[in-house]
Amino acid sequence: MAPICSAQPRRFIPHRRFRSGLTLLELMVVLVILAIVATVAVQSLQPQVDSERFDSAARLLEEIKVATLGPSQKFQLDGTPIVSGFVADVGRFPRIATSDEDSEEFLSLGELWSNENQLAIQFPFQFRAGPEQPVDYSTIRLPCGWRGPYLQLPIGTNQLVDPWGRPPEPVVDETGTLRQLQITIPLSNNQTEPQVLAANLSGGKVEVTGKVLLDRPESATVRIALLSPDPNSSLTSLAVYDDEDKQPGSFLFRGVPVGFRAIVADVNGKREIKYLQITPNSPPVVFDFQSRASAINE
Repeated sequence: MAPICSAQPRRFIPHRRFRSGLTLLELMVVLVILAIVATVAVQSLQPQVDSERFDSAARLLEEIKVATLGPSQKFQLDGTPIVSGFVADVGRFPRIATSDEDSEEFLSLGELWSNENQLAIQFPFQFRAGPEQPVDYSTIRLPCGWRGPYLQLPIGTNQLVDPWGRPPEPVVDETGTLRQLQITIPLSNNQTEPQVLAANLSGGKVEVTGKVLLDRPESATVRIALLSPDPNSSLTSLAVYDDEDKQPGSFLFRGVPVGFRAIVADVNGKREIKYLQITPNSPPVVFDFQSRASAINE
């Protein structure tokens, strides 16, 4: 009889799972590669970023110029230029801080945008009359005053800064009058001298000239005055500019702010008033006090 073989139970040997991972050296190599890729990406995008910042800085200066002097291409139906903006309304440039002033509204040109600045509160837009003394100009009225905001700041900001986070740099003349705002572009890798963007504001104040046609200039008593707003001299009435040319047949006013102004001619007790838009290219103003007979003979 054949022996009975008992079946031996099979042993279950589980498969070993080997988990792969990165060694410290491999991890360092990956990090180095990522750093190189990131550096190349940043360098390739830097010219585009610089170009966008340059364009943004140029737009900012143009916006400040328009806010200060108004748009350059704005005309009435008859082709007469319309002057608007801060200087036209207020009669002066927005204030810029000096070394002993630390007010944020000055440092950030706040008079252009903040309706809480002192000028906006004390000198709101309305009709103002000329002074009564020493010469009576009280019948002459001009619309003037702060009617901003003339400039809108980006949402979430309370200061006017360039794309690099700095305020525009003011340039003033020998009298302390603002003549230019500029932004200095930071140097790039291949530049040796910084590039400067500028907004020229010198057209905000101009000379006004003219002549007075008279029968007998040698015996005429002539007084010419120009009336304009100027909160630096008066908050309640118009400022009076004196004629710098003492000749009876002509007149000259320097440093007149552009905008809607009035010129008054008093000749031998007679008065004539001209309301004009003063622009950088305004023609000479003519007052005719000649009698008809004299004009015909000439």
